[in-house]
Amino acid sequence: MLVKKRNLNRVLAFTIMLALLAVSGDWAQEAKGDAVAVTATVNSSVTCTSSGSPAALGVLSSGAIASVFATTTMGCNSGTGCALSVYDLGNGTNGGLSTTPAYLIPSPNAAFAVSTTLVAGTEGYGISAVTSSAGSGGVLTLASIYASTTLGLNGVGGLVTSTLSKQIASSTVAISGREVVVAYKAAISGTTQAGSFSDTVTYSCVAN
Repeated sequence: MLVKKRNLNRVLAFTIMLALLAVSGDWAQEAKGDAVAVTATVNSSVTCTSSGSPAALGVLSSGAIASVFATTTMGCNSGTGCALSVYDLGNGTNGGLSTTPAYLIPSPNAAFAVSTTLVAGTEGYGISAVTSSAGSGGVLTLASIYASTTLGLNGVGGLVTSTLSKQIASSTVAISGREVVVAYKAAISGTTQAGSFSDTVTYSCVAN
């Protein structure tokens, strides 16, 4: 009887140990909740801000080329970048500096070429540009017809009216606070009509 009781005790102890292991295993299992879907939206953003208005060229002289500078700051969060375009009012038909009674200092020259090198004593008007180191993101690339490094010291690209706006700079990735520094330059001849001349130049930024 003593042997049987010992065997029974062993069986009972083994059973209790298995039960404890089973309970311990249940507690060790991972409890998973429901999956949570997290969503968010980033709105498209394009910014374009121009400073330096009015850009006063001052009193023009046939013996010199006048110039004045202004800066346009642009940004966009498009993965394919954005572009800066420019156009002017001119006389409503052609780009240039105009006055009343109707007279136009043509942009960039009398032939309304794409670009030219201004010469003192010959009528002409236009812009050239460089980029600054300001901002972050992608690099702005200037169109060759407006890039100072391509045009040279007195070179300018022509301005056209709104229906024919031209691209002045662009990026291929997102940018923030990138700057295009524009030089407005004008030259007149000894027969340029006297008067107060003006032009309205508009910059626009669009995502690529």
